[in-house]
Amino acid sequence: MKFCCTFRFVKSALFVLANILVLRSLRTKKSKEEDVNLTQADIAYDAGISVRYYNKLENAKTIPTIDTLMKIAGTYKMSLSDICKQIEEY
Repeated sequence: MKFCCTFRFVKSALFVLANILVLRSLRTKKSKEEDVNLTQADIAYDAGISVRYYNKLENAKTIPTIDTLMKIAGTYKMSLSDICKQIEEY
């Protein structure tokens, strides 16, 4: 029973990580730091995922796997825990 509750919590947390506010704000922040206008396609390419899939993540229409989150975190030169800290700030 405890494992089931933990799994639900993790699944819910992953959905929050895909939330539009976090992914969009990270993309905007990176754009400002690099003084370029990064698109969803740029981030998706760097993370090795499709633009369509990234769009669904940024618009909270799908739940990413931990592997996908790690790829996205790597694109931002962040760890998965750094992205979790971004969630806490919201």
